[in-house]
This record gives sequence, structure tokens and C-alpha cells, in this order.
Amino acid sequence: MSASAEELIGHSYTRARRHPLVIGKLPGAGRLPGGPYTITQVMTMVISFGLLVMTRDLWAHFGAMNFILMALIPWGLAWVLRYARLDGRDPARAVRSLLIYSSTPAQGRLAGKPQRVARPRLATATCTVRVRSAERPAPVPAAAKPSPVPAPVARRKARPAPVPAAAAAGRAEPKTGLQALLASLDEQ
Repeated sequence: MSASAEELIGHSYTRARRHPLVIGKLPGAGRLPGGPYTITQVMTMVISFGLLVMTRDLWAHFGAMNFILMALIPWGLAWVLRYARLDGRDPARAVRSLLIYSSTPAQGRLAGKPQRVARPRLATATCTVRVRSAERPAPVPAAAKPSPVPAPVARRKARPAPVPAAAAAGRAEPKTGLQALLASLDEQ
């Protein structure tokens, strides 16, 4: 099989190798019930438990059931987060990505610094109009005067081409472009 006709096959194992950091056992206490837990689940349990303790005066009117609610609500939220996926990621990573995306500059970054696009400015120009008087003739523009063209530099000496005798007799010194133009006008 030739190199151009060879079929290329690629494999990606990143999904299989992506294991989240989990907390499954406590030293000396053994395995956690309902675990292992990801860092997102542990943070959810801690934050929701803290919020329940701080707002205890608002909801805690059930007697002994208050302690069961303070244990079940954080654990239930963590259990729901185990199966919740946004774009293949756990919700904490998805929210982090959203915050990073919303905080980046619209034009991007260049060498770690926000790229700034210059504000558009109005174009300004000036135009000068001069009226020629009939008494003075118009000056000849500098662009109309021909400038001499430098001859190309030969790198090595070349043999001169044979010149017919008739042309050699009438040949004089080389003419510039303007002299050649005037000579052709005189011949006509």
C-alpha cells in the first residue's frame, strides 16, 4: 500500500481517562455512605448545611425532624449533583467556564494582556485650490521632466553583437529617451 493511499485511523481515550478527584474514604472511619463524592458534591454539602444552620429560624419548626432535614437536604443535593451534567461536565465546572467566558475581553488577549482595538476616528483632509492668473504662465510640473534612467550594470563582459555596416555608419552617441523622441518627431 502506498503512502498516499494509506488509511489513517485515530483514537481518542480522553473521555475514558478523565476521572474526577473524589473523596471515598475517611482515615480510620472507612468508606463514606453514598460515596465516593467529588469535590463539587462535598462543597455543596458543606455550603447547604451552613445555609441551613444560618437560616434555622426561618424553617426549623418541626422539632426532631429538623436534624433529619439538616442531614438529608445537603446529602440529597450532593446526590443530584452526581448525575447532573452540563455539556458533559459537572455543574461547578460549567459555571466556572461560564464565569471565565464572561470575564474575558471581547477582543481577546495578546501576550496575556487584554487586546484593545483603537476607536475609529473620522478621516480629515485638506484641499488647496489655487487660481492661476492669466499674466503668469503655469509652471511645468516636476513629474513632466524626464529623469535619466541608469544603465543596467553588467556582471561580466559580454561580446558585442555584430552590427550591420549600414547601421554602424549612421550610429552616433547614445541618446536619452527625450532626445530619441525629438529625433523621431524631426524625421516625420
